[in-house]
This record gives sequence, structure tokens and C-alpha cells, in this order.
Amino acid sequence: MGNATRGQRGTGQSHLAALLSYTLAALLLTWPLAARLATHLPGDGIDDPALAWNLWWIKHSLVDLRQADIFHAGWMFHPIGINLAFYTLTPLQGLLSIPLQTATTLILANNLILLSSFVLGGYGTFLLVRTVWAAPLARLAPAAAWWIAWLAGALYAFAGAKLFYTGLGQFNIAASQWLPFCALYLWRALHSGALHSGALHSGALRAALRNGAIAGLFLVCQAWAELTYASFLLILYAWAGLWLLFHTLRTRRLAALLPPLAGMAASGVVFALGIAPFLAAMLPDLAAEGDFFASGGGFADVFSADLLGYLLPTRLHPWFGDWVAALPFPNDKGQHIFLGYSVIALLLVGSIAGLRHAATRRATAFWLGALLLFWLLTLGPTLRWASHDLSIPGPFAAVSQLPFFSGNRYPSRYSVMLLLAAAVLLARGLLALLASRPPTHRRAALALVGLLLVGEHLSVPLPLNDFRTPDLYARLAQTPGDFTLLELPTGWRNGARVVGRADVLIMMQQWYQTTHAHRRLGGNTSRNPAYKFQYFSETPLIGDWIALMNADREHLAPYLAAHYPDLVARGRAQAADALALMGVRYVMLHADHAPALLTRYVEDALPVTQVDEWQGADWLGRAATLRLYQVNPSAPPTALDLSDPAAQLYLAEGWSPAGVPGVGRYATRPQVDLLLPAPATAGTLRLRYAAPITVAYNLDGRPLGEFQGTEHRIPWQATPDTAAPQRLTLRFAEPPRPLADLAPSASPIGSAGTALAPGVVLLARSAGEEVGDFAELWVNGVNVAANTRGYNLVALTTDGAVLAQAVFDTFSPGQSAALAAWLAQWPAGTVIAGAAADEVSLNLDDAAIAALARLGVQGDLRGQFRSSHAFIGVVGARTGSALEQVSLIHPATVWVGAPLPAPAGYGPLLRVEFAPAP
Repeated sequence: MGNATRGQRGTGQSHLAALLSYTLAALLLTWPLAARLATHLPGDGIDDPALAWNLWWIKHSLVDLRQADIFHAGWMFHPIGINLAFYTLTPLQGLLSIPLQTATTLILANNLILLSSFVLGGYGTFLLVRTVWAAPLARLAPAAAWWIAWLAGALYAFAGAKLFYTGLGQFNIAASQWLPFCALYLWRALHSGALHSGALHSGALRAALRNGAIAGLFLVCQAWAELTYASFLLILYAWAGLWLLFHTLRTRRLAALLPPLAGMAASGVVFALGIAPFLAAMLPDLAAEGDFFASGGGFADVFSADLLGYLLPTRLHPWFGDWVAALPFPNDKGQHIFLGYSVIALLLVGSIAGLRHAATRRATAFWLGALLLFWLLTLGPTLRWASHDLSIPGPFAAVSQLPFFSGNRYPSRYSVMLLLAAAVLLARGLLALLASRPPTHRRAALALVGLLLVGEHLSVPLPLNDFRTPDLYARLAQTPGDFTLLELPTGWRNGARVVGRADVLIMMQQWYQTTHAHRRLGGNTSRNPAYKFQYFSETPLIGDWIALMNADREHLAPYLAAHYPDLVARGRAQAADALALMGVRYVMLHADHAPALLTRYVEDALPVTQVDEWQGADWLGRAATLRLYQVNPSAPPTALDLSDPAAQLYLAEGWSPAGVPGVGRYATRPQVDLLLPAPATAGTLRLRYAAPITVAYNLDGRPLGEFQGTEHRIPWQATPDTAAPQRLTLRFAEPPRPLADLAPSASPIGSAGTALAPGVVLLARSAGEEVGDFAELWVNGVNVAANTRGYNLVALTTDGAVLAQAVFDTFSPGQSAALAAWLAQWPAGTVIAGAAADEVSLNLDDAAIAALARLGVQGDLRGQFRSSHAFIGVVGARTGSALEQVSLIHPATVWVGAPLPAPAGYGPLLRVEFAPAP
């Protein structure tokens, strides 16, 4: 069970033959990519542009910007930036691509890196099989042994599941080439505990440490290529540990445990060191924002493998694909895992034969156990047949509760480990099939198996996407200076939702950045704190832009048409300051994707002048028009009122969602950032607080000192010709003020004639699906809302005692009556706060509206699809007396006492002013 013998390892020619033949197979089985290597990438335009962007970003950061921190990027999600440690950044592919990008083109570099994943994945499996089955392979002719290992590697490298992910443009998921190498050296480490004359062999420990360290190195490579796959390998390590312990206890040779355990420990040390940069980038955000890895995890059932899918080719199959695509179970995002009937048959043969023979029983049991474990994980929380939930739970639900593992919401992606185990067992099945056959029959059987594998997994022609960039971006790239390009429409996307325009265009815009190389507002990530989206949704001006990007939606069009003059007025009042803060020098309008109202708005409200236009074909060959506008220069604002809703533009994470007129804005953290325009000339920054306070300041990482009093004057240096706003960090020296101090007297609730008792604070926040999809009800700094779809309600006394909490999903039939009944139980004077999440309008009826009116609530959301609605009312009050906000295009916020989603607050900061030096 140890390493292959010299004869089984073969000559260098056999390894070269494997590499060359896998290369040829990669070119043929990804056809027609080989014919378009310089212009196209595989994909459907959704994930491929962003994943191809990765390679550019790594080079741009390390080489062009000479910035070693590849994770913290201000070049998308501008001006707040994004932490790419939570994104599928594929940094290893980026590093390997730098010489290729320098010598060729970015498109060609992407394709060569992608093709290498097939070749290396096949070759790694080839080596793994020759090691696991070294002894039985040695009993065959070298040619037959070579072909068995080669076919096993071909299954892993070119299975329909991997080709499907490639066809989706999910190059990170296709980057599975390091898994078999890690498994190979883990296997060698596990088999380094042989005993010799009753004592450990002198070289066993050294061999285990060496093999374990190499396995750890490949584990690190896989983490830097695709982090999710590293977690899969950790499960393989856990299974290996259990398997090793079981067999050691069974044989009672406990001394044999030491070398394998030492090898696994060496893997752990190497992995910990290799993953440290990722953790260093992740942990501060996780500490500040909480564990947001699981965001979007509710889609696991949709992205689980269907049992029926194991019996049918994928939808990319040239003969059966169209039929499969019409079947009634999800098979469009890699959920469809087809091993092939020939593979299943050989797996059965190999498992039975391997378990029957003492020499191969342990290895067969290990890989069969791994196959069954990862097969169950692919099936998700519960097993499904033809999209019907069988209510049979699987291990995925338990595994997904583990830290970091919760970030994988695609159970079907465990198929990569299933394929690795299947490849090893396929080889054992071929060994059993060929063991007693004459040479001519062996050749015929191997050829037949090869043809069956190709026929079952064939996925040509592979979908391709044209990555040639419009010339207008190349011209823009020649414009000197650091500035931001605002593209309209645009969007912000993560693994669960899209803010802005839900259009493939927003992904292609990320690719276009690789040509123009300037900062942009939009962007794509995998996981992010909610504020990375809410910053844009809750800034009134940008919220208007987001709504106008979707002005052709049926539920938005009438509202935007009616309120268009108000939007234009706000744009004229605020756009110049906003564009100055973000360093926007040009606006690019994608005319063919822009609703007519957005096109009008650019001309009517933004301070821009059209300077160029391009017409040609887009990535799908459709006619397209781009218009480039230059922003008319304007001076940045000299004063900022923190209580103004427009001040949201200047706030990074950690500030209260609203300001208090005459008081200012509270911070909810001891350290927060202000985003301030970079001044062209030196001067003084003056910060005014509502009460004396001590604050230490830091500007873009440079300490400025500690200041006391109600007015802090800070020397300010000029930083011309930059699109990045300056980050002024405020670190509060005093402890936070409790809510009781912020609301020392009774706080009236609208005009209901009722007030909350001194020290009681109540905040209600709502966001419809398109502007945040949340409901928050903060009672004295504690969020008591369930935050599920519908009206989230809480009943409480004026002393702040919570009486009950409920949710009524009035998007669904029958819930309006339940809402009315729940409200009817409360006596006059009871305080009721409510917030709508997602959508509440569809099945609202007269009884529900009347029940809400009894609280003083005036808003009637019938006909206002996905509107935000937040209110604080009193039972028995007159209609219209409640505190209330309704908005179709922005989140809604109302509060009594103080607008704080926290038990205490810092500050508040009232005003910021900049005075140039005399």
C-alpha cells in the first residue's frame, strides 16, 4: 500500500505521455475554445467576467500599484471598498498568470490557466491511482497499467460535472487540480507507519512528516485557488483520521499511529501558515460585523444535486442536453452530477472486488467510504428525486453549521471530491475487469471504456463568451490620472442578491475595468457585510440612481414617472458633491440597457457633457451604443451637516442610520470612519460635537493626535489628483453613552398624544426586497424583529417592556386577517412598532388596513409592490398620528428617543467643515 515500485512509477516518458495526452484531451473536449483562445472565454456572462477579472486584479495590485495587500480593494464598491478575502479571488491563478499576462494577453492567460487545470487535475489523479493501487497495477503489463491510471485521471479531469462548471464560466470551481495532489501525499503520509522487526522503521517518521508537509502545501495551493475546496479537503482529512484510528484499534498496533498522525500534524502546520494571510484579512471584518459567511445559505436546496440527475447526462451533452434541460428539476447551475453508467458499473465491480481481496480491502474501504460521504453531501439538507423533497436528511445540514463551512451554499460542489473517490475506485474496477483477460481483450476493454466515458460526459460545443472590449474603454484608458468611472446602469452583486440592475451587463462592466483600469462604483463579491450594499441603497442620491436603473420594471415605472421632477431636483442639488467625493470624472451610459427615464436623467440632473460615443457589437453580437460624458468640474463641499440624510454618502460602517436635527449623528462603534473629499489645497478641518468629547484621529493610516472639547481643529494636507476619498478615522476615548442618557426625558410618539418614558428608545427600520430586504425593530438597543418576509410587529408598554412580537406574511393569502386579529387584542395606549420586509402588499385587505389605521398609521401599501414601510403608533390614536415612513425606492426609518440600533452611542458629531489655509 506504500509508494509505487520503480517499475510501476515508470519512465519519464510515461509521465510526459500522460501530460501531453491530457493536454490534447483538454483542447478537444473544450472545443471550440481552442479555435478562439485569444478572444473568448467559456461562460454565460454571469461569473466568467468577474473570475477573469481576478487575474487582472492580482497583477494590477502587485505589479502596477505595487500594493502587497491584494484583499482590500478600493477599485470597486467605490468609495467604501470591499474586502476580497470573502470573494472567490483565486489568487494563486492570478499569481501564476502574471508572466502570461506580461508576455501575451489577459484573455489568453485566462484560457491557458483554465486548460492547465484539466491537465494537472488529470495528471494528479493519474499519480494518485498509481500509488493507491501500486501492487495490483504492477502485476499488469505497463501499457495496461498506464491506461487504467490514465482513464481514472480522465474521469476526474473531464467529467460532465466539471465541464458544466467550465461552461458556466465558474473558473474557480473548475480549479480543482490541486485536490488529487493533496490526496496523493496525504495517502502516502497515512501509509508511513509500517513496522519493522517490532519497532518503527527508522525512516517512517521522516517520510510521514515529509509527505504530510507536501500534502499541506497542496492544501494551501488549493485554498489559494478556490477556498471552498480547501474545506472539502479538510473533510477528507477528518475521514482519513477516523479511518486510520479504526484500523489501528482493530489491529492493536498503536505504535503505527505515530507517523501518520505526525504527517497530518505537519499538514496542519503548513496549512495554518499558508492560510494565515486569508485569516488576517477576514478576522477583523468578522469580529466587527459578525459571521456573515452564511448569508444566502437558504438556497442550499436549490443548489443540491438531485438523485435523478445522477442518471442523466448534463444539459451540455450534444445529443441529450436539450431534453435534460426541460426536465422538472434544477440543472442549470451545476446541480446535475452525472457519473455515467459505465462508471457506476465499474465502481460496483471495483468495490466488490476490492473488498473481497485482503490486499486491497483497506484502500477500497477508505475510498468507498469517502465516495459515500461526499455523495451524501452533494444531496444537500434533504434528498430530492426529480425536484420532490423526500424528507430524508443528509449530513450537509450538520456540516454547514461549522464555522467557514457555512459559506458553501452549493452542496453539489462536493461532487469534486466524489469524482476523486470515483476515479480511484474506477481504477480498481478496471483492474478487476482486466485481471484475467488476455492482452488483446484488455486493449479492447480499455478502448471501450474510454469511448463510453467520452460518450457519456461529452459537453461540446462548450458555451463561449466574447471578451473583446469596446474601443471606447481603450480610449478612456489613455486618459491620465486616478479617477472613477460611473457606469449607468450598474449593480452590486454577491452570491445571494443583486442591488441595482440585474443584468449580465453589470458583470461585463467588471471585465471592462481590466481595459480602462479606473475605479468603479459597481462590483461583484461572494459574501459581504450588509452595509456594503446598504451604503448605496440608503444614500438618497445613489438610491435614486438605483431606482432609475430599473425604471422599466412594471411596479416602479408609474412611481418614477410621477416623482421624476423631485428626483431631478435632488440630483441637481446633490450630484456635484457626490461625484466630487467619489472622484468621478466620466460617466458611461450603456444606452441599450438603460431605461428611457435613466437616459433622460443623465442629461437633466447630472453636471455632465457628452464627449464621445461608440457603436458596435456587444459580447453576444448584439448592436450596442455607449455614450461617454465628462463631469463638469466643481469644488467639493466645504461643510457637512451630519443630521442631513444626504450625509449618508460620507459615512462608512458604524454610524446610526439617521441623524438628529441640531444634535448630529451617533456612532455605534468606538472607532468609525468618515469619507471626505480629498482637498486640492491645504487647510483646516473643523469637527463640531454636540457636547465636549475626546477623540483621537487618524487620516488614511496616519495618526493626527487626540483632541478635546466641542470643536476639534485638525490640520489638513492637500492630496490632489486622486479618486479615493480620504478616510478620517475617529477613535472615541470616552465610553459610550447609554440610551437612557440619550433620551433623558419623555419622548412623544408622533402626534398621538402618548410618549415613551424617559430612557426608552425605539427604532423601526424597513427595506423592501430591492433596497435591502430587512425589518428591524430596536427596543432599547435590542433588535426584537424576526426579520422574515411580511409585517414584523412588536407590542410594548410606554416603559419599553415588550409584550409580544409577531410576523404576518401579507404577501401570502390569509395573513391579513391574522394581522388584524393580532392588533385587535391590544388595549388603547399600547405602543405598536412595525417594519415591512421583502414584500407585504400583494394580499393586504381592508381589514388589515383598518387595523393599522387604529394605530394612527396612514400608509396603505396595496398596489405598492416591495415598498418599505416603518411605523411607530399607539392603539386608539387617530389616523395619521403615528410616526411613519413609506418608500418604494429607499429604506424607511422612524424612531423615538434616539435613532440607535445599539444599546449605547458615541458622539454625536454635528458638523464637519473645511477651511482652506489663508
